[in-house]
Amino acid sequence: MTVSIQIRPHSDSLDMHGEPDKSTAYSLSGDISISLSSSSSFFERRKTVKLLLQSLVIELEGQCELITPETGYSPYRICCFSKELVTSEPIELCNEGHEDANVPCVWSVAFNLVVPGWLPATCEFGNCDYGVAGTRYALYATARFLNGDEGSSRSWFSSCCAPFRSRSRVISALRCDVSVNRFISSVSEDPLSSTSSRPTLDYTICADDQIKDSTMTIPFSVISKVRATVSVPDYTDMTDSSFPVCLRLRTNGLEEAECKRLRVTDFAIDMEQVELYRTAPASTYETKYPFPPASEQPPRRPLRSPHPMQAIYEVGLGPAAPSNRVFSHSFSLLPQEASGRYALSGDGYIFSEDNNPERSISWYAIRTRIPVEHELPGMRRLRPSGQSPLFNVVHRIRIRVTCTYDLTDGPEPKRATEQLCFEIPIRFARFRSAHPLALTPTALSWLSGHSPTCSLESLSSVSLESAGITTPVTSSPYAQTLPAYSQLFDMNGDRKIDYSVPLPVYTPTSPSFPWSPPDIF
Repeated sequence: MTVSIQIRPHSDSLDMHGEPDKSTAYSLSGDISISLSSSSSFFERRKTVKLLLQSLVIELEGQCELITPETGYSPYRICCFSKELVTSEPIELCNEGHEDANVPCVWSVAFNLVVPGWLPATCEFGNCDYGVAGTRYALYATARFLNGDEGSSRSWFSSCCAPFRSRSRVISALRCDVSVNRFISSVSEDPLSSTSSRPTLDYTICADDQIKDSTMTIPFSVISKVRATVSVPDYTDMTDSSFPVCLRLRTNGLEEAECKRLRVTDFAIDMEQVELYRTAPASTYETKYPFPPASEQPPRRPLRSPHPMQAIYEVGLGPAAPSNRVFSHSFSLLPQEASGRYALSGDGYIFSEDNNPERSISWYAIRTRIPVEHELPGMRRLRPSGQSPLFNVVHRIRIRVTCTYDLTDGPEPKRATEQLCFEIPIRFARFRSAHPLALTPTALSWLSGHSPTCSLESLSSVSLESAGITTPVTSSPYAQTLPAYSQLFDMNGDRKIDYSVPLPVYTPTSPSFPWSPPDIF
């Protein structure tokens, strides 16, 4: 008798949408195939096999492992969801009439796991010299059954050993890896339009009184009146070769004479990716989501499929992981041929008209596009912004604005120079097209959403002495999937009403034939 089980999910990936959210859930479904065949023998015919399936459990486990020379080996269990598929009486499986078939008898048991929407995406990180580690998920299946006709077909030797062995047998399926992906829904864009309709975020920067320095060459009372607003996309597509940035400048409460002495000569932009590695999750992140408790974490409960290096560290051959160790690794995402420095045309006195009542609400706007390098040397690569128990990825742009202040009058005044430096966070994500060409019926559902778009009004624009910045053509390689349940139905199960579609105007129906009163005799 040969019995085996195999996990066959409908999709080997689970696509989630938007930010991690505890209030959303996704469906991971598939089948577990149970194969049953009779043993072959040269001396007798194949016998009928009867089994009683007592239990069939499907389980999804998520794990996060970090392996680096600085941290050693650090494991963490992200989630563990299981479901019993035999909920009532045992199920009898029999291959009667198919004993001599060349192929085994196969039964398929459907499963459907509810997966929460806060899980971090599948990601590889750490030192690849020790093998692939990172965040990953897998399905496991275990079946327990009894041999239904074991007593009648048992040999004399098996009968003697029967009191010392259990009649119940347990078999397990091979691990089935599942990739969890996270996407952001892209806003439809007109390819003929020069402006993007993607949502933007505005960051306002002003001087901090605590950083007042006596060595400043420009008086703090002057430089502190400069206001800056930076607008960046809410999310940037991982496939984009560049993204727009708008820098707006003006003064607030600065005297007219001082405004005419202050000028801006150039500014520089750098973009970098910061990777944070942890040997243990941050307390704020661990309490934000319902992770398994400490009693369910390694080494109290080992991972089902740990990294091969785990055995080496467990016996003490590898360095012990320090507790709550955090270290970071950062690098620039600008292409090597891009300096990131932009010179402004004109004399640079952009604040000279700030006290003009007609321009009291106007800003001086500088617009450009920042190029993104995708082919990075070594182990570096562009990653989506995100957070996981042991690995975080953040992106930021550093902006440095050079200002001068005329200390004396005349055609060649003596000038003091200062640099205004600040950082702005940005986010990279994988985008999913909002208007696909085709539907994928086997793909899993996702929840859509959007954020309001912030518009910018500027007084004037300046030319930038920089070359090599082109507008990318955004590609949308991902197909749209079916909408999520929460997108179609309310929490009570009623179908949602789309109030954006107006009802048709009521028009009375005309009778199909003329009506006449009946004749009375």
